Amino acid sequence: MSHHFNYTTSQRRASSTIVGSLGRSGLYVPQDFIKYGKKKIGSVLDSMEDDLHPAEEAEDGVEAEFEQEGGAFENESVLVADDSIESGGEDGDNDNDTEAIIETWDDAIKTGKISTTVSLELKTLARSSVPLVITFLLQNSLSVCSIFAVGHISSEALAGITLGAMTSNITAIATIAGLASSLDTFLPQAYGAKKYHLVGLIFQRCTVLIFTIMLFVCISWWIWAETLLTNFLPDKQSAIYAAQYLKVTSFGIPGYILFETGKRFLQSQGIFDASTYVLFFCAPFNAIMNYTLVWVLNFGYIGAPIAVSINYTLMALGLFVYTLNTKNEANPMRCWTKLESRRIFRNWGELIKLSIPNLIMIMSEFLSFEILTLLASYLGTVPLAAQSIIATMASLTYQIPYGVSIASSTRIANFLGAQLPKSAYTTCKATFVFTASIALLNFSFLFFGRNLIAQWFSNDLKVIKLAEDVFPLIALMQVFDALNTTSAGCLRGQGLQRIGGYVNLFSYYVVGLPLGAYLGFCWPNKENPSGLTGLWTGSTFALIIIGFVQSYFSLHADFDQLVIDAINRSNSD
Repeated sequence: MSHHFNYTTSQRRASSTIVGSLGRSGLYVPQDFIKYGKKKIGSVLDSMEDDLHPAEEAEDGVEAEFEQEGGAFENESVLVADDSIESGGEDGDNDNDTEAIIETWDDAIKTGKISTTVSLELKTLARSSVPLVITFLLQNSLSVCSIFAVGHISSEALAGITLGAMTSNITAIATIAGLASSLDTFLPQAYGAKKYHLVGLIFQRCTVLIFTIMLFVCISWWIWAETLLTNFLPDKQSAIYAAQYLKVTSFGIPGYILFETGKRFLQSQGIFDASTYVLFFCAPFNAIMNYTLVWVLNFGYIGAPIAVSINYTLMALGLFVYTLNTKNEANPMRCWTKLESRRIFRNWGELIKLSIPNLIMIMSEFLSFEILTLLASYLGTVPLAAQSIIATMASLTYQIPYGVSIASSTRIANFLGAQLPKSAYTTCKATFVFTASIALLNFSFLFFGRNLIAQWFSNDLKVIKLAEDVFPLIALMQVFDALNTTSAGCLRGQGLQRIGGYVNLFSYYVVGLPLGAYLGFCWPNKENPSGLTGLWTGSTFALIIIGFVQSYFSLHADFDQLVIDAINRSNSD
């Protein structure tokens, strides 16, 4: 039986995360579900390659020949629980070394020398998840800072920035992410085929395609946003604030497009840490800008979207500077090609065709949370302002189990690829033990700190009181949200992510949102409904279903069969 050590790359998922206005990263990405045949993609790449200049093709051929003759050698990382495996000698033949490693590995598995324990896995998960949690908190802080800065102006301003972010996410951010996702398929295959200049050409085409579509979106924001929002939303002042947010942030959309496509351009070449470096600079600077523009320079509400727009632009510039100056062996600039109008406006159809399924999936996940904010707007300005506070804190606490989710996914997939089903099961058990501690931490933080937390965001006593009343429910929800998030990581590592995707869609759209809407507007009666508490009760029920279903399937899976499935997937790739 051939040995495979393929695994879900935590760096790729961490740097590809897209978040909505509630700051909830996607547990599943389109590539978890949508598989594209390599032959079909290969034929599309061949047709696109016709647009390359002969000199570019020749240069790629020289690069490929150099690498084949020994210019580059890639080592796949192998997960080993102890030091029982050694290679056959320093200067021995590579094939002999590989055979010796495999033979020693087989013997170690048969004799049970390679194993792990729950305590060891807990330590490993904790160590692996800390940098991921920090990265996600930095990502989440980009939206949190604006809410923090604006919250003390008025409840209308707090509601307005929430509605503005919601509209921006649905019409722009999710669309950009969906269209850019085609690069996740095309670019790695073009790079793997050593068609380096084709990588640059496809990147240019996709970027210009998204620019063209977003140009119409941004123009519509300026022309129709205020009219549509004031007619569609119940509170006129909050709608005006939301329209102002859209108009100002439109200047930052080009930067966001370049950041998303540029990030994928680098990822296709194995460079995953660029966006993290950029965030380490931009996230603190974003907080400083929000406070300075809103309060120090007295720009008021409009200072927050200005800060967002500037930050989007700085993120793109940071990625550009990194690309030009990185010392990474991949040398990303070798994939750049001359920008020519006659080439970049061709073959858009293939990019769009590949993007549509991804766009639908991303939109469906965005909408499941954005609809909650939209429903809250019909409860009034105060409930919507309180919703902003509640959702912000729920998203902050969510980042901890999400980091563990990715760490456990990678660990489980590694064990399955290494044909260690018992160790993979041990990691699953350790993940749920870890989940219990995270759930307790998040519950305690929100439940016992609810009085202070609400005051961080607003001076309005009505908003503070309503947020405090709902926080106990949100604290309870953290138990099931943590279970949902980490169990999803187990399913991803097992290759069973389709189960999680289906149960998420069912639970949110069939149970959570309808139940929340009924409780929020009609129960116990229409004259005195449950309001914001009812809306979040529906989401809590959805998370209870998701958490228990995903946990059951991840713990009761046939791990021996999962090993076979993992190997079959690797062979088919």
